[in-house]
Amino acid sequence: MHPVTAETGAGTDADGWESRHRAAYGCGSWERACAQGAVLTAWHQEQDPLAGAATRRGPSGAPGSPPSRPKWPKWPWGSGPHTVALVFWQAAYEAGILVDQVPLADAVRRCGTGSGPPAAGPLPEAGLGGGVGFGSPESVAGVGPILRAHATADLPRPRPAGTRLTLGHRVRELRATPDWDGGDWPAALARARRAMQRADDLREQGIRHPTAAERACCGRLRLDRAPARGPATWRARASYLVDLATRLSAAADSLPGDDRGEPGPAAQVLGAVAGACALLSTAVEEIDHLWAAEPQEPADPAGWELLHVPGPLLTQTEETEDLVQAASVFLWLLACS
Repeated sequence: MHPVTAETGAGTDADGWESRHRAAYGCGSWERACAQGAVLTAWHQEQDPLAGAATRRGPSGAPGSPPSRPKWPKWPWGSGPHTVALVFWQAAYEAGILVDQVPLADAVRRCGTGSGPPAAGPLPEAGLGGGVGFGSPESVAGVGPILRAHATADLPRPRPAGTRLTLGHRVRELRATPDWDGGDWPAALARARRAMQRADDLREQGIRHPTAAERACCGRLRLDRAPARGPATWRARASYLVDLATRLSAAADSLPGDDRGEPGPAAQVLGAVAGACALLSTAVEEIDHLWAAEPQEPADPAGWELLHVPGPLLTQTEETEDLVQAASVFLWLLACS
């Protein structure tokens, strides 16, 4: 994809810039900007106080029914996510950096009074037919509240001083935040713990005893013996959990099903724990790309991670490790039963 420019930007090598995006994210710059912009916009929608009643009621409007995302009015400036994406895309292109590396503060400044119309700068060829609102400065100023809300959001675990709040950092933060629709990792951990409880209940009540294959499989999975990886950095801890997800999934698939072909209790536990661990895979991949992009290997890996790994992601990792410890005890008991 080649940008279409009304005014030449900072001399960015468009082909090289696109290649860097595809190497880092497996997609082009505009696709990446749209995906990340959609996350920011969805969070802002769910935080809108005018929608509080809608988010607490189900489709029928009955209190206590499952929550659902409300139907939002049409964006007055066009497609909200696409306009947010355009702000980040232009900032990244003009600076010659990846979309995820754009500081939120820079994007906020682009939405202030006196900002030029989007059409005055470079435009993504792939986005020309995608609902991007090029019309006027108002179309950019209209998304200013979204970006300012992200830049000033309160967090249960404050960011360390010196954190460079970029688009990528904020999206990683949101993915690991359990109190909005995108943060689903607590539900995954709860499913895994329920699966362990069901399997324990069946065994204790004599309804379903572990098979020889299940005992042998669980005996081989020594989850309490994490491989030696040097200092316990977040990258090492999270990478171990992602690798463990693959091992647990393979183990679950290797177990025969019950008389109806359904996974047995042990397989259900292994699959559920694997699913919870696998939720860290995207963050691990992104942090690994950031680490690899450093001109020199950081002398203080722990300090580097404090500035790049959001607090909610640390919490997710810690609670996933607690789940794995519980699963380790479960597997040991099952293997010995």
